[in-house]
Amino acid sequence: MRRVPAVLAALALVFTALAGRPGTAAADGPPPHAYHRLDRVGAALAKDPLFVDPDVAQALGEADRARLRTAVGTAARRLGTPAYVVVIPNPGESEAQGRDDAFLFMLHERSRRDGLYVMADAHGRLESEAFNVPRRGPSPLDEEPGDAAPRDHERPFTGLADRIVRRLDGYAAAPSASPTLPTLYSSPDPFGQENALTPAEPEIKAPLLTGLLLAGPAGAAVLYWLGLGVLALRRGGRSRSPVRRKAGRQAPARTEPSVRWLHRHGAKDLGALRRLLTTTGAERGRPYAVSAYDAAQILYDDAKNDDSKAIDLVGAIVLARQGRVALTRDAESPPPPCLVNPLHGGSVVRRRVPKLDMRDGALPKQLPLCEDCRRLAERGGLDERRLLRIPGPDGRRPHTLVPGVWRDTAWGARGKTFLPRVMRYLGVD
Repeated sequence: MRRVPAVLAALALVFTALAGRPGTAAADGPPPHAYHRLDRVGAALAKDPLFVDPDVAQALGEADRARLRTAVGTAARRLGTPAYVVVIPNPGESEAQGRDDAFLFMLHERSRRDGLYVMADAHGRLESEAFNVPRRGPSPLDEEPGDAAPRDHERPFTGLADRIVRRLDGYAAAPSASPTLPTLYSSPDPFGQENALTPAEPEIKAPLLTGLLLAGPAGAAVLYWLGLGVLALRRGGRSRSPVRRKAGRQAPARTEPSVRWLHRHGAKDLGALRRLLTTTGAERGRPYAVSAYDAAQILYDDAKNDDSKAIDLVGAIVLARQGRVALTRDAESPPPPCLVNPLHGGSVVRRRVPKLDMRDGALPKQLPLCEDCRRLAERGGLDERRLLRIPGPDGRRPHTLVPGVWRDTAWGARGKTFLPRVMRYLGVD
């Protein structure tokens, strides 16, 4: 182990040499080009409230664009504030790192114009944020099934104009309220630090690889093997080859969310329920919503620092959404979530799905299904590939194979004791 200081010293010398080269030092702030796209979109919106990026020009025909401009103008008059629609790709390598909500917050900050912003990305998904708009804001749970995302993922732009119009109309028809600014509960990493290492991600960063190239082949070879030696010593002599992972931050497929995605959406759904609890006067639904919020907050706080509790983060999201359903519908007991994937949202029907019959009893015979899964089941296309797969220390596995309160209660599909069982699981009376 005495070799470690010498190895570290050698690394420090090479790093110092690299740092002295022009262009290798980290900039104090983002480069000038970092937000050119946002500025370009903001300038275009100042002239036309509908912006369609040339890369997705096929998303809307001329007739749909004319119709949307009319709908945007109507919504703006009813709201008393500007309204904007942006149709644009948002890849993981963008300034917003693939997060549509972050893109809208950054666009608002750069353009310095309040109003309603509605965005559709290259996958046909909708996102919206209302900045100082005098409306309470419609809940996503009030939308028609399939409005937030395309019904046919192979044809993401089919019906896009209709979905955007309904989103605009939903805000315009919402109850009046004091103008407020929404909250972005987690921000993208600073520009240029998207791939910064964390203790759980041992990998060689891109700036280091650039430095290797600048140092020359000989220096690169030396530094490469020295780096491997340090990593091997730190891991107790278990040498591994460095593997580059994709750095994209785009929202994952709904069947395989990452822990980071669950953290982010858990915070967002908890914030939405918290705001609704302070603005909605529902009587019958309030007790369930308050208990659901308490349980979801405990689950989120307990799980956010423990990646082995990813399923509890899913539970926090489900409970926060159910609390919102209880308030918006003033219902004492909201319906259970889609049992194929609880992240799909509330169920609309119960159906037998032969391809998902489980011998171990993890799923009841009659499955609560969301609208999308109901349609798939009717076509015979609903099978285990659609099941939510939970990340964990040993890899991913279907949520039906993760033991615990969620599996035991089938996410509320068995009986009416779902929330009390969860509270007992948390040790709360």
